[in-house]
Amino acid sequence: MEMKIVIVGEKGSPHALAGALETAGVGVERPPERELAGHDDEIGELAAALIAFERLFADDSPDAVLLVSTSNLALAAVLVATKLQIPVAALVEPARDEGQMSEMNRRLIEQLADGTVTGDGGMIAASLRALIAA
Repeated sequence: MEMKIVIVGEKGSPHALAGALETAGVGVERPPERELAGHDDEIGELAAALIAFERLFADDSPDAVLLVSTSNLALAAVLVATKLQIPVAALVEPARDEGQMSEMNRRLIEQLADGTVTGDGGMIAASLRALIAA
């Protein structure tokens, strides 16, 4: 059976890892952007994302969640996935100066995620399978 993950934090364009993950036998899904967009303030964005991820994960629970940013959407995804006991992996990327909120999100995501992964699709697939089996 193919493992199904949800990638969160692509910021409008598909992450380069999606193809590598699919090649490694991982079904990649993305959250519906229409439910996650359209809020002018960060608290509104976070609240809407929490509700949307709760619905998404309750309706069709993924095997794991892969976070590829430190956005508010990624923070909301890790909070909901942790609550629902869905394994979460966070992609380790070189630090970029994206502001104080992004740094706070990064620290929270790092604490809540079940593991961190690097940018190799095959290694990420193996790491996600190990998280699911745990």
